[in-house]
Amino acid sequence: MQTKGEKLMKSALFMVVATLFAKALGLLRDMLVAAAFGTSVSAIAFDAASRLPILLFDLVIGGVVTAAFIPIFNELLVKDGREKAFEFADHYVTLILVITIIIALLGVLFAAPLVEFLIPDAADEAKELAVGLTRIMFPMIVFTGLAFSFVGVLLSLGEFRIPAIISLVSNGVMVIYLFTLNNIFGVVGLGVSMLFGWFMQAFVQIPRLNFLGYRYRIRLNLGSPHIKEAAKGALPILIGTWTGPVCALINTRFASAIEQGRAVTALGYANRFYTIIIGVFSYVATNLLFPYISKAAAGGEKKEANRLMISSVRILMLVIMPITVGIFMLSEPLVSLIYERGAFTQSDVAMTATALRFYTLGMAFSAANEVLTKAFFARKEYKVPMYASLCAMCVNFALVFYFAKHMGIGGIALASGIAVAASCVFNYVLLSCREKELFVFSDVLALIKMAVSALVMGALVYFSSLSVSGNLLKLIVGVMIGAVAYFICCAILRVDEVKYLINKVKSVVFKK
Repeated sequence: MQTKGEKLMKSALFMVVATLFAKALGLLRDMLVAAAFGTSVSAIAFDAASRLPILLFDLVIGGVVTAAFIPIFNELLVKDGREKAFEFADHYVTLILVITIIIALLGVLFAAPLVEFLIPDAADEAKELAVGLTRIMFPMIVFTGLAFSFVGVLLSLGEFRIPAIISLVSNGVMVIYLFTLNNIFGVVGLGVSMLFGWFMQAFVQIPRLNFLGYRYRIRLNLGSPHIKEAAKGALPILIGTWTGPVCALINTRFASAIEQGRAVTALGYANRFYTIIIGVFSYVATNLLFPYISKAAAGGEKKEANRLMISSVRILMLVIMPITVGIFMLSEPLVSLIYERGAFTQSDVAMTATALRFYTLGMAFSAANEVLTKAFFARKEYKVPMYASLCAMCVNFALVFYFAKHMGIGGIALASGIAVAASCVFNYVLLSCREKELFVFSDVLALIKMAVSALVMGALVYFSSLSVSGNLLKLIVGVMIGAVAYFICCAILRVDEVKYLINKVKSVVFKK
């Protein structure tokens, strides 16, 4: 029999591998898009048109879909059984479907003013093309809502594999298009392939849902107490997840005034690469542990919920701190190696690398903030993340005016990083006030040790890069030296997670 911990480790390993493949495919997609369109008018139009549906989805309903659903669904599973939980799921998914259809229709109808609002200073040709692409792509909001709803059901039923691979499907659709049909249909066909990719994200989950006993039926009861409970927490949950989309909206508007709108695409490439890196680990931590934290909270096991949260933050920081420092030091050769081909020029590399370098400064805070926000949601405490999000949006809005003017695209990314840090600190302070023994001295000391190890690693990577020429060689040498230096520093400073790993390896190697 497998223990709960062993099951969690196996699920986590699968999710890491699957998410890595999905993100790698997403990176290949971006590389192909960059090579085909660079930062041209078509690229600006596609970037704006692909952002608009997701931005509006995130602003109107995005964060609510799983965050409001999972705690209530898990509580029903624990207390009332599957039948009641599935009934709630039917009502909830139908409500999401109705809302997303309305949003999609409004998006198609008001495509022109939406594009004008998002990229006001871009060239007229780019805006005109973006309007047409927006009308093609806006219906993907409906498939996004269905996909996220189905993910919530699967995660709550202990199925982590399918949610981990759905991005593979959508990215795969776009990669196939870019390799085969892009020369024929161009950027318009790319928009259609993205729409079909999101449809497939929802569709591929249906067989597994059926296997686990859930067969979605269209039914809606707005008077259901559970729907009312979900609706009650919807607004604070939604605002609590607004930091990313609102900051992206603000930043895109400012970027449209830089380099004749080319900064919009450079910022987009940098943000997506940043999201790929952060997404691999924070996605696994939050999507794997959120249902367990919710069940623990529903069962009154507050200490268990806190332990899961603290452990996930520590593991995330162990991995993300060195990645943050490494990308900051090697952003230009990294961007050049990934994107510099075809229509993507050296000046595009410089812009994108600058944005990526400053985005990374918020990486650790972003990962920790995901866990802290989910911890509040698992307890059905929605107002603190809402206030933290409002704080972050205000910080971003206040800083981007100054930073964009004096630092250009790097300043826009820096404002975003500081905003995420402000949200994380706000959430942590409020959570620690409620939970007196949340992060004890040993936890704080471990995080300090990780940060020191990452800084030592960064210094060695920087000095090693000075004596090496060639982007590929710089990356290889930097990664090898950085990984070894970080591991040795963590071992010398006796970071618990590294000690555990070393002891585990010893037990395997020297096992008789």
